[in-house]
Amino acid sequence: MSRTNGLEAQDTHLVLVRHGQSLYNRDGEAAGADSGLTELGWRQAQAVAEWLAHHYRPTALIASNLARAQQTADVIAHRLRLPIVTCQGFAEAETSYWEELPQPQADPLAAWEENWRPEAANAPFYVAFRARLRAALAQILIDFAGQTVIVVSHGGSIGTILRSLFGGHNLKVFTENTGVTQLTFHEGHWQLVCHNATQHLAGLQPNGAGAQTLSVAASTDSPGPGGSSASFAAIIQHFQRVANAAPPNLTYPTERDLGALLRLAAPQPTDRVLDAGTGAGSVALAFAPYAANVTAVDLSPAMLERAETFRAARQITNVHLRLGEVSSLSLPEHGFEIVSCHDLLHYAPEPGVLLARLRVLLAPGGRLVLDDIRGSDDPVKRATQNAIEVRRDPVTSQIHSAGEIEQLLEGAGFRIERLERYGAQRELEEWLAHAAADETTRTAVRSMLETGLEADSAGLNVRRQRDDQIIFTQARIRVLATPDRSPI
Repeated sequence: MSRTNGLEAQDTHLVLVRHGQSLYNRDGEAAGADSGLTELGWRQAQAVAEWLAHHYRPTALIASNLARAQQTADVIAHRLRLPIVTCQGFAEAETSYWEELPQPQADPLAAWEENWRPEAANAPFYVAFRARLRAALAQILIDFAGQTVIVVSHGGSIGTILRSLFGGHNLKVFTENTGVTQLTFHEGHWQLVCHNATQHLAGLQPNGAGAQTLSVAASTDSPGPGGSSASFAAIIQHFQRVANAAPPNLTYPTERDLGALLRLAAPQPTDRVLDAGTGAGSVALAFAPYAANVTAVDLSPAMLERAETFRAARQITNVHLRLGEVSSLSLPEHGFEIVSCHDLLHYAPEPGVLLARLRVLLAPGGRLVLDDIRGSDDPVKRATQNAIEVRRDPVTSQIHSAGEIEQLLEGAGFRIERLERYGAQRELEEWLAHAAADETTRTAVRSMLETGLEADSAGLNVRRQRDDQIIFTQARIRVLATPDRSPI
């Protein structure tokens, strides 16, 4: 019998993976039972995906239908290049079945000779839960006999499978977030190869404190055409600080700006929307009531936690968060009627490549809505403005003028249908807080703006109010574009 990666090729291998840490795991009932992943949960998912890629060659990836399992599985799917098969049978129980399990006993060996057995009379919820899990397992054993299958599930589901297969319902089973359990069916017997393997979690700590840094690019064959792994890592680290430092209610764009963006995009109930660089999810959540579904993509686990917090609080079910870089993440070509690109262009090291990628993702007749900082038409003022933006936000790549943005869009194969120039008033201290600027940065940016008060050297119309607060006008551009029918 041949072997692959140390596994018997004709055996059936079930690799059970608990989902990453969810908001509910961390914050309790206030977060909602079907909440998605925290920042730590996304990083755990990255870590286990990398570990699985080095230890298994699976033929299938199955996941519970619950948000935390789906988000964990999505990261694994991207790394292993496998589609996700959703199976509701592996979802966590909706009722408190564990209250039906045997009560604690003073004698630690009380169950040695006489195991408690669940029956409909003494454990109706537990019996129903086991029956659902059994049916899901039975289907796997039919569909994937002799193969290696990864199943992303839940602590209660994994524990119940182990208790049921090995006949110990008195046993309490703990599985860490993204802990790995391998079961192998070999020569008519189940073997417990490992339970709760967590080597991949070494160094991971909550909120990134002293934690290893796993960039999205590190878990792919290449960083994608839109930038380098170094630039992606810098962006991830920067927005980790932003997400953890900025007040929860301090978000751009404003409700007024979101309304203008929606009017420009004119979403329809059947539209599929992609929000590239979703950040805290404001744009994605604004589209949700008016579209069929919204895929919200971002590089930053910390910002996705913030987006998930807002999504769960508003009980929005048609927004799906994905961790990754839009240029390399597996997304359906021509799969979206609307692609939104808000405050992403000025971060892109290669904006033309990014826009070309977004064009490929648009369905025939689809539309791109782009909203970004607009640099001055005066190259000297634009250079000054760019220096200020980079000082405040060090992962800024380049501020573009309206003319440059038009050229980038046309070069990527877009036809501009509508272009709106507008200004957004910013209060300096709030603007700095939004970027989690430290005191040294605040002092430097304040000095740069004050230096140009009289001459308007950055084209920002900087002015000082009576209370000595500094305000300025950030020039912006809002564009509706459609794919040019002619080839690029």
